[in-house]
Amino acid sequence: MIPFTVTRLHTNFGIIKAQGLWEAQAVDSTQVNVLEQLSTDGWVELDVLHPANGQFIAAISPLVYQHLLSQQNA
Repeated sequence: MIPFTVTRLHTNFGIIKAQGLWEAQAVDSTQVNVLEQLSTDGWVELDVLHPANGQFIAAISPLVYQHLLSQQNA
């Protein structure tokens, strides 16, 4: 797996930063290890291990994958 860092990604869920691992051949392989969301007070780091954040990570992972794939093909 390849390490990645996304410094700013605009999504329907807000603006995020993410770090983790991914593989270009498998959309389901995106693993987010560090996740931050931009709030009105600045960047807030989310606990990626907290069960309540699992759905959020599952929702943004395909968006992160698409972003990484587009950057790779650019």
